Amino acid sequence: MRKTWLRKLIPIVVVMLIASEAASQTVINGKITDIRGKPVADASVMLMLPTDSTIVAYNFSNVGGDYTIRYDGKQPELLLTVYGFNVQRQIKRIFNKSQRLDFTISEGAINLKEFTVKSEKIWGGRDTVNYIVDAFRDTTDIVIADVLRKMPGIEVEESGQIKYRGKAIKKFYIENMDMLQGRYGVATNNVSASDIATVQVFENHQPINALQDVAFSDDAAINLKLKEGAKGIYSFMANTGGGYDNGFLWNEGITGMFFGKTRQHLAMYKTNNTGEDLSGELQSFTEENTGNSAPLAYMVAPSPPDIPKQRYYFNNTHGVSVSTLYKLKDSTEFSFTLNGMRDTENRNSRTKTTFILPGADTLSISELMASEANVDKLDCDFGLMRNGSLNYLRSFVNLSGDWQNTTGSVFNNNTLEQTYKLNTLRAVNSIHWVRRGKDKGRWGTELNSRTWFQSQPGQLQVTPGVFSDVLNDSLPYAAVNQDVVMNSFETRNSLMFLSSVVWNSIRIHPAFFFSLQQQSLKTHLLKSLSGEELIQIPGDSLANELDWLRSKAGVSINITYQRRDFNAELSTPLQHQFISLSDAGTGEDSHRHTLLFQPFVRLRYSFTTRWELSGSWFYYNRNPDLNTLYSGYVVQNYRTLNRYESKLSDSYGSNAILKLAYKDIMQFLFTSLEFNYNCYNGEVMYAQEFVGSVMKTTLVEMPNNGNYLSLTGRASKGFDWKKLSFNFEGSLGIGSTPQLRQGKLIQYESRGLNANLTGSMALTNAILIANKCSWSHVTGNTGQGEQLAAISNFIDAASVDIIFSPALFLSASFEYYSTQNSDRRQNFYLIDAGLTYSWKHVRFSLDWSNVLNTKNYVYSYYSSMNSYYSEYTIRPAAVILKAQFKLY
Repeated sequence: MRKTWLRKLIPIVVVMLIASEAASQTVINGKITDIRGKPVADASVMLMLPTDSTIVAYNFSNVGGDYTIRYDGKQPELLLTVYGFNVQRQIKRIFNKSQRLDFTISEGAINLKEFTVKSEKIWGGRDTVNYIVDAFRDTTDIVIADVLRKMPGIEVEESGQIKYRGKAIKKFYIENMDMLQGRYGVATNNVSASDIATVQVFENHQPINALQDVAFSDDAAINLKLKEGAKGIYSFMANTGGGYDNGFLWNEGITGMFFGKTRQHLAMYKTNNTGEDLSGELQSFTEENTGNSAPLAYMVAPSPPDIPKQRYYFNNTHGVSVSTLYKLKDSTEFSFTLNGMRDTENRNSRTKTTFILPGADTLSISELMASEANVDKLDCDFGLMRNGSLNYLRSFVNLSGDWQNTTGSVFNNNTLEQTYKLNTLRAVNSIHWVRRGKDKGRWGTELNSRTWFQSQPGQLQVTPGVFSDVLNDSLPYAAVNQDVVMNSFETRNSLMFLSSVVWNSIRIHPAFFFSLQQQSLKTHLLKSLSGEELIQIPGDSLANELDWLRSKAGVSINITYQRRDFNAELSTPLQHQFISLSDAGTGEDSHRHTLLFQPFVRLRYSFTTRWELSGSWFYYNRNPDLNTLYSGYVVQNYRTLNRYESKLSDSYGSNAILKLAYKDIMQFLFTSLEFNYNCYNGEVMYAQEFVGSVMKTTLVEMPNNGNYLSLTGRASKGFDWKKLSFNFEGSLGIGSTPQLRQGKLIQYESRGLNANLTGSMALTNAILIANKCSWSHVTGNTGQGEQLAAISNFIDAASVDIIFSPALFLSASFEYYSTQNSDRRQNFYLIDAGLTYSWKHVRFSLDWSNVLNTKNYVYSYYSSMNSYYSEYTIRPAAVILKAQFKLY
């Protein structure tokens, strides 16, 4: 009897266990057929996460075309992909539930000789876009930056900064690890394009796992996925080159790298005098730019034109970079970066500056200028990060130094010599900590703290002395020396309680914050009457000793609403602001207490997977710091003498942004339209008074207001046909800014139109062409019927590559520049040519730049109520032979 009962019970238990296991799994099955209805066997079927395309399950279709794939995760949505030999890839976004999905596929091309499958160029899901690198790469591409420039939706600025759909990326990963901490130029300009399988773009990227359900993000990030053969191996590349222009040229470098699962390393050393800019490989594009305000005194030097830097950059540069990252088992990463650069740059130009004065008057200054700048830079980063689902900790330390020594000459009616020194030492420490409970909906805290200190002593000497009416009783004298020491300290801290109140999709988070900013300024003037030793000029009005402090403390209620298609955030910070200013020169102390309410709101609404509307608005308060609060005279440069008042003031404004974006990944199409409006109201203005060619700036109490509006449209499209792709950006900007000049108030109104179009295509497999054209039209008026002459600029840069074989190709480029205003029209041409040949593992290139040996670039532009005309000396014709090879 008992055995009979057991025989009945055991099958029931087994069935219940199987049913329970099946209920916990998602089972997807279906049939794969071709367009003729015949079953397709051995097709690959994959399930991937939409966020980063991680494969979570896979299988193959059987001889009858049937497939079954199982998934036991909790991801609400998945990507189901079908592909294989002679099968074009298909991707469907599905909900995480058991279902049947059939596929009807088309045949795709396959190159059996190279054993590669022709697949889609771009694929992805809602928040991830994947670019297949080999689909965009050709023989002429060396590093991954070359390929990024060809990808629809991605832009690479001349500086090396990467933008996605017009917005700078916030994170740059290699195999999902952030080794470079924003200094990604060293990777994009050195990692071989042939080593990268996929470039992933993460849209609306929230890098902190513990905040995934709390704080939405509209930032973008890029992740490089390596090919299997490039993982876990050491790779060393070297290049050497020599040539001649008006002297010997060199271009040398060596790079080593390793990318593994638990550690990454990248080191490089480069040196050249060929105009290649290394600063973009060493600077951070994502870390907050802290404390880099313009110095009080500076040397006037030739202003570079808006053309590629390699055209005008007369340099002697050495750069070194070492980066490393170790990943521990508990999601902890330690990173270290050391960068150094020594650079010498020479500039020469002939300029004409026109200052527009009230009435019909103008003041024009024509000069010949030359300068030589010697700069040494050193910075070091330490980073420690743990990014768990419940705990996040990031500690970051940056130590940096910048030593600048510059000399210059100005030739007008007389020769004027300038010497300038500026040393900048900076230390930055930031801590970001998030702690969540096991039940994320119940509690959590977020602490964010950033502290920095900067010391910036500087010295400007001008020979012969200037501003004699103020500094030397209107008598000529030999030299004047302006000494400035500015020290700054700032700490910003916030504490937020996460999930304090949760109702459906609404979360209310109280936050507390405190910030303290302190500055000290000391300046004094020295002079030499007839070439003897410099002596300090006495007088309280010729020196400054000030201390400025600003503290803010307050509370904010942050409200977030998060749904799959709609996200919104409202911040309501209410804070008390205290400002103190102590002027030892005048013996005056002033204080100001203000209660500030500066709300901030942003939203994002996805109509569909293709259409998205986003916007933000915030109200702000700004206060002058010691850069415009000193009461003693400061020689800003040889033609500007500044003196303000130690008077505290406020300005208020608001900024609104609205953006409509569209993307169709399968059609390689990305478009957007963005509206930006800013307006402000101020209590004081800075009056400019010209006496001859000398300008004096003073502070005047006068209410004022201004505004700026811009409309920007972007479109990026790729085609399978001939590898055609193009990027377009057009913008309209209208601004109104008050100016005080010669004692009269002028409401300066400006208007600018800009359009940029880039494109590339393969006419044949052996002929590749690319073109970039830019057009701008700028004008303005004084608001009193005085119209400024319009300035129009047009640039067209075309290139062609003729590939004779995989080992040999010829390159040629042509650049045309045109500047037109009411007085003149200037045309400017540049031609380059090059020949590249690969032999075994060595790539040789012979380049001939500026074939026409053009000497100067002529251009004009407006800045505020000033117009500028310049003839800038560019690099002469040069021939250089380079060799690039793999050491290991």
